[in-house]
Amino acid sequence: MAVQLEQPKRPVGGAYGVFVAEKRPEYLKSLAGKPVSEVSKMAGEAWGKLSEKQKEPYQKQYEEKKAQFDKDMAAFLEAGGEKTKGVTALRAERRKAKEGKKKKDVNAPKKPAGGGYGVYLAENRAAIVKSLPEGHKITDVSKAASTKWNALSDAEKKPFNDKYLKNMEEYKVAFEEYKKNLPEDAEDDEEDGDAEEEQEEAESPPKKGGKTGAKNDEAKKRKPAEKENQSPAPKKAKVGKAGKPAEPVIDADVLKKAQGLGLEASLKNLMARPDVSAKGFPHAKLLGALENHDGLVNKAKYALLGA
Repeated sequence: MAVQLEQPKRPVGGAYGVFVAEKRPEYLKSLAGKPVSEVSKMAGEAWGKLSEKQKEPYQKQYEEKKAQFDKDMAAFLEAGGEKTKGVTALRAERRKAKEGKKKKDVNAPKKPAGGGYGVYLAENRAAIVKSLPEGHKITDVSKAASTKWNALSDAEKKPFNDKYLKNMEEYKVAFEEYKKNLPEDAEDDEEDGDAEEEQEEAESPPKKGGKTGAKNDEAKKRKPAEKENQSPAPKKAKVGKAGKPAEPVIDADVLKKAQGLGLEASLKNLMARPDVSAKGFPHAKLLGALENHDGLVNKAKYALLGA
């Protein structure tokens, strides 16, 4: 009887992934009774404190694992094995194919993004750019804006948050009016897209491990972002055949952590849900919910909303 070949698994997460795998049992023991997300937080903080020299052994181990994977994959293919794409690659292909069928609609209303911070940045960008030295990088604008935004009090941020909510309400009215003029098949495409997205989430467990860890004191080091308990995070707009919307703005430290855990796409998906976005959850809390539910967006959403 022929033995079924098993495709070797590619090592993920780089040196940080090796570090987390080694330290996980220790952290789980010390964090008994606490949420699983605390393990990633502890690992991220510990990794961030290591010097480059201390990280070298983990990098070496990762390179050895990668070399062994390449060797095993070559043997697998030589023995007649058929290489299959991972869940993430398949999902990306489906989305790319789906987006390719859509055409931009110049008549589609533009969705406001970035919450109160987005309004603040739009109104103050010119002044911030003017205050920066000649030859500055584009990223310097968002850094300076983030610093200024985080220095504002809740009372000073309130007008921007209120304006964002007003803009969202106006967008919703405009979008409903826009949908009335869409062909029936365009509205069906939108509903089909939601169903396909649900199916993809159920089939796509997250990858663990990452290249970099989270930094300490997330609330003080975000760029660009709101502090915790601020206005709703931006969400992706689905506008029939209006093309690909802008990416949501994610807190820098949370984004690094999500990338390290292979949950960036799931986090953006969760942020895009209107009922989740309306609650204004901190980005760190959204990522924690995903970690606790194996990266499944729907389960994380229901846990957050108490459904």
